[in-house]
Amino acid sequence: MRILAGRVADARGVRERVVVHIEAGRITALETWNAHTRPQPNDIEAEEALLVPGFIDIHIHGGAGHYIMEGTEEALQAVAVHLARHGVTGFLSTTITAPWEEQRQALTIAAKALHSPENGTTGARVLGCHLEGPYINPKKKGAQPEAAIRPPSITELEREAGEHLSAIKVVTLAPEMPGALDLIRYLVQHDIITSIGHTDATYADMTLAINAGARHVTHCFNAMRPLESREPGVVGATMSHPELMAELIWDNHHVHPASCHALISAKGCDKVILISDGIPGTSMPEGYSFSLGDLPVVVKAGTARLPDGTLAGSLLTLDTAFQNASVFSLAERASMSSRNAALSLGLGNSKGLIAPGFDADLVLLQSNGTVSQTFVAGHSVYNI
Repeated sequence: MRILAGRVADARGVRERVVVHIEAGRITALETWNAHTRPQPNDIEAEEALLVPGFIDIHIHGGAGHYIMEGTEEALQAVAVHLARHGVTGFLSTTITAPWEEQRQALTIAAKALHSPENGTTGARVLGCHLEGPYINPKKKGAQPEAAIRPPSITELEREAGEHLSAIKVVTLAPEMPGALDLIRYLVQHDIITSIGHTDATYADMTLAINAGARHVTHCFNAMRPLESREPGVVGATMSHPELMAELIWDNHHVHPASCHALISAKGCDKVILISDGIPGTSMPEGYSFSLGDLPVVVKAGTARLPDGTLAGSLLTLDTAFQNASVFSLAERASMSSRNAALSLGLGNSKGLIAPGFDADLVLLQSNGTVSQTFVAGHSVYNI
């Protein structure tokens, strides 16, 4: 198969009129689309479209009325199909703080999909699991159920994750909680990313966490100690430490656009990952209601909120985040929506670029930013 694209953009830059050759799920060659190029029967001609690497969402709880925490293959499949409609080709199945039996079930389903020869879903591909909790600070719980918050424990994590520990790619925790630093060191030893989130950590706490091996920050600015003049907090540490990769919900609700711009300007586009933090209410109508654990949530005015008005996850999709970040170049946005996540997950040799030898995980965008077609390993999983 070949894709004849009007423009191709990835983290390295933008090219005009490119023919992308695909065979056995991988990109085999790139060449210029010129007057001598003769269309073939299986070609996809997209002269007016932009071709970018498939988006990778490392923080996604659900969408289109379905929820990762349902812990069923059907729910995971529905979320994967929903994501493909928005240009996502790979994702981390993300849990919330909940009783361990519920987290374990969601982890089991994600691990099964991750290791399936058929890739587990017919939409976006499961790349692993992100545990958002339960080792967080109740002071900054946000929409996480407080009753299920646990003190950090290596023994507990080993016991509860069991044989599926290797499927966990990211753990969000609060480093100031007793036992957290030991857990961070353990996670590093097992090639699991520690992401600092739902935390009241001081700058000093953050320094200790970084020294222990923490390398990510969960939905920067949200559910964490802010930047102040005499206490830089989590946000100040994130901006000033190049070791840290920062998640960012660019939906213009969770974070002001000026703050998004400031974070990226401080860290550089190679140190920020756009995420959705999507929940079941994503793509659902106004007034749609559902629950996160024991917390009731309603879709209202483009946001998802608890009864007290607290933002409860996001209704964002990554194609919209890609457009919201349009103050940055196409190459910079391709870094933040795909390449940086691939590198963080250890997939930098196979995902996140449009280059020979890379997986044919691709998305075609119309001039207005709408996804027109999504490909996973060269197979069309969504077509408008």
